[in-house]
Amino acid sequence: MSAAEVIFDTDRWIRVPLDYADTPWRDAEEWADWLAESATSGRPDADTVAPLVRSGARAVALFPAPHVWARFWHYPIASIPTGFVDIYVQSREPDGTHAQDLLPDAGFTALDPVVEVFTIDGFTSAARRHSLPLVLRSEDDAEPAVLPRLEWLGVTPEWVCYLVTNDHDPAAIADREADVEALFRSMAEPRERETDR
Repeated sequence: MSAAEVIFDTDRWIRVPLDYADTPWRDAEEWADWLAESATSGRPDADTVAPLVRSGARAVALFPAPHVWARFWHYPIASIPTGFVDIYVQSREPDGTHAQDLLPDAGFTALDPVVEVFTIDGFTSAARRHSLPLVLRSEDDAEPAVLPRLEWLGVTPEWVCYLVTNDHDPAAIADREADVEALFRSMAEPRERETDR
């Protein structure tokens, strides 16, 4: 649908299949098994860590993904995974609308969202938003909890990309902020080198 591509550091991110038609795995369960084995092979604590990786990978792979163009699990080498980011891409005719005006409604938040507008070569407009939506963790919760959210939106002459990541743990979302921004910026770069798609 578009020429959108993303460049990612395989020492920081694991690309999560959104379907399995052209992959070596039949489904999310098989992918999670493979990932747990390959990510922990040779580690002295593999028997302890592998089930945790398998459980996390399965949860990320099975999380609903309507209209998601790509999903990446933040799993730095020699560290622990901290959550995932979803990327959305949509073809769009240029009409002069700025990136900050295309961000989705922030919903009910604990504080007013903070929107930053910045310049990135390759995007005609780009914006980042920090917000603190209030959500119920489960149907049994009486009080909403804060779910820190980071969003990026970039506009090109052909398409718009939107990246979003959430986490109940503020430290975890802060830990992956720079790496998500690197994904975002990579989508604006000229395609003159090999990319992971």
